[in-house]
Amino acid sequence: MSWVPPDKPAVTLDGSDLSQMSKNERIKLESRGLLGLGDHTFRDELDALSRGDEPTLSGDAKELSKFFGIYKQQIRGERGRKTGDHVFMARIKLPSGGELSPAQWLALDAAAEQFADGSLRITSRQGIQYHRVSGPNLAPLVRHLNRHYRDHGTLGACGDVNRNVMGSPIDGLAPGGDPRARELAESIAGELAPRTGSYFQIFLSDDEGRSLQRVNPEEPIYGAHYLPRKFKIGLAHPDDNSVDVLTQDVGLVPVDREGEVWDLYSGGGLGLTHNNPHTAALLGLYLGRVRRAQVQDAIRAIVLLQRDHGERKDRRQARWKYTVRRLGLGAVKESLKQQGIELESAEPVPLPPMRLHLGWNEQADGRSWYGVSVENGRVKSALRQAVRAAVEELGLGVRLTPQQDLLLTNVADRDALERILSEHGVADPESVSLMRRNAMACPALPTCGLAMTDAENVLPRYMDAIEAAGLGDVDAVIRMTGCPNNCARPPTAEIGIYGYGKNDHVILVGGAREGSRLAHTLYERLPEEQMVPALVGLLRAVRERNTDGLPVGEFLHRTNPAVLRDWIGLDEAT
Repeated sequence: MSWVPPDKPAVTLDGSDLSQMSKNERIKLESRGLLGLGDHTFRDELDALSRGDEPTLSGDAKELSKFFGIYKQQIRGERGRKTGDHVFMARIKLPSGGELSPAQWLALDAAAEQFADGSLRITSRQGIQYHRVSGPNLAPLVRHLNRHYRDHGTLGACGDVNRNVMGSPIDGLAPGGDPRARELAESIAGELAPRTGSYFQIFLSDDEGRSLQRVNPEEPIYGAHYLPRKFKIGLAHPDDNSVDVLTQDVGLVPVDREGEVWDLYSGGGLGLTHNNPHTAALLGLYLGRVRRAQVQDAIRAIVLLQRDHGERKDRRQARWKYTVRRLGLGAVKESLKQQGIELESAEPVPLPPMRLHLGWNEQADGRSWYGVSVENGRVKSALRQAVRAAVEELGLGVRLTPQQDLLLTNVADRDALERILSEHGVADPESVSLMRRNAMACPALPTCGLAMTDAENVLPRYMDAIEAAGLGDVDAVIRMTGCPNNCARPPTAEIGIYGYGKNDHVILVGGAREGSRLAHTLYERLPEEQMVPALVGLLRAVRERNTDGLPVGEFLHRTNPAVLRDWIGLDEAT
């Protein structure tokens, strides 16, 4: 995937005025710390929703709501047509995927039943989303999460700020590795969290509606404009790169098992726009090594560079991955050094493998954790009941993984947990096909406003067909999204799929499982009705022709796409 730099100069805080910037920049600047525009506040719109006076938020309020972890949505029916049913998605922020205490998990579980569609949706960034939240339920949901999950539970889960700081779910849990890695992720997330008091005034009011905190419009890091776009951070584990570290705006890989020295990468990101060569999926660039004591300072310095030099007119060019390439890697390194960051030139350590962490595993403290395979991250029905029972009866913790699975931790009685899971019909991960265990998809249609196609709703059907063809034990990673924002990371998958148009898909092949290589295009646009034969044919070719036993991604990377398409044998393909 090649990227062509734009030929127009960037519009930035460093060299432009507000009149040159996008409408989003005006909304942020004039919102008085996200409170609202003019005399009309976000709280006014939220109250109207709660009373049922309005079906949804206005356009300006929609932009502010993202900073509060909220997405305005409209249910879409056949071929993506809007139905007129207005709903919301709300997302929690959960650095490093937990560990959630029993009380926290039970509060999250209760929220799904009381305010949403009865499911908890684990995201590919180790958060939880609530779907199909009605207008009257939106404020009660977020207030419930703040009271019973954690303060500022959804603040900064979306919006033009740092999003969730990802970490390996086994940090501090498995023997070996830095026991303080989760503390570092929490510390980074805390420093980069928005400071504005408007969120707290709106969502942390008492039972009589009185605000528990005064409005503070000051943002010491972000300033009045915040960042040009979202910003993502991930920390790998010495034995696990499930965070896909090179896809992050800032990615860190431990050089030693004590976490004293880290390889620092910057400028990754997988989103793109169809038919726009100025956008592309890009992997992070290596900046050098940084000691633990300066990790936070280095990240803050990069965030400030993005704040001041990121594109503020064309949001498609506003991610840090484009800013760092426009400024030049040398200039970024020099800026960090001028701020006292000691970057050591070195050969980076190899990326650790991507791991799933399913089934039984020994904890460092002698207890156990059990990894539960969650298809496409959707915790619902019997699985949700089983997890709730296990947490209630056994006092277990919960961690979320970047592969949309969950870990039940601190298990002292394995037999008791196995009994609970069996009673609720939860499958042992070993009984789930390798193909299905490795796969994941974003929610896509019918709720996501950006989606062009289905993903979560159709990938299980693809898995059924693959298994029916006797190919479920092929050890390949398939990831699927409904649009080229690529939230479920298809460009680094061994087989990646993302939506194009109303009912077509792009198929990518050849990504490296440990995240060191992007996939290339196999089919530029394939109709939905050809997806099953294409995937079955592709996996059959892997089984029959990969005689050297290469990892699937490596085999697909080395094989000419035209040859692969010939082996697949579709009658018609583009």
